[in-house]
Amino acid sequence: MLKVLSYNLWQGRAQRELESLVTTHSPDVLCLQEAHSSSLPTRLGNLTLASGTTGNRLAVALYARSDRFTVEAAAKIKLSISRHDRLVGGTEHRLVTARVHDRQTGRRLVLGSFHGTPFTDSNAFRRLQVDDAHEALRKLGPSLPAVMAGDYNHPILLSMLRRHLKRRGFTVARTSTSTYNKNRSLVRGKFDLATASGLDVSGADVLPRGASDHRPVLFTFEYTR
Repeated sequence: MLKVLSYNLWQGRAQRELESLVTTHSPDVLCLQEAHSSSLPTRLGNLTLASGTTGNRLAVALYARSDRFTVEAAAKIKLSISRHDRLVGGTEHRLVTARVHDRQTGRRLVLGSFHGTPFTDSNAFRRLQVDDAHEALRKLGPSLPAVMAGDYNHPILLSMLRRHLKRRGFTVARTSTSTYNKNRSLVRGKFDLATASGLDVSGADVLPRGASDHRPVLFTFEYTR
């Protein structure tokens, strides 16, 4: 089993919760969005920072269990630049990746932490970014199993994303309830997702709400036999 915890920290507001989340839920992989890179630790319990952005105010980061995984390669990836990023700025990289050797199973796989462009852009553009991200994962590990978790910013017409990715060989892991519900806002939905290839989805659980406007999500996967 592979446990992947994803959390949008809402501009770092929930960063202080990470140690407790890792201790309580023991994820194998931790995917973060909207982190403060300057205060991200290199270790969280038995997790080690495998890849993270540093040149932007809302960092994306990826941790992996050092007692299970050997990191073979890691990268920060530039995706198609959205209207939001052209006008507002904020980040050059919306994806970080790592290719790892799973010493527990003897398998190799590719991991990604992803943050899609916000609602000022279209769902079609977000799907383009997801395609860019999956292409980067496949380049890092051709034919290897891959999983990418994060804030996809695609809660509306989610079925379109599922059909789009099914044609490309990826399964969407989603929760049964909303992962985003900002106070005094009518906007809510399943923003936080994972996509996988070569892995079967066995669970997607919304965890208790913390200081963020997103809730952390714990995904579980099994290698496809």
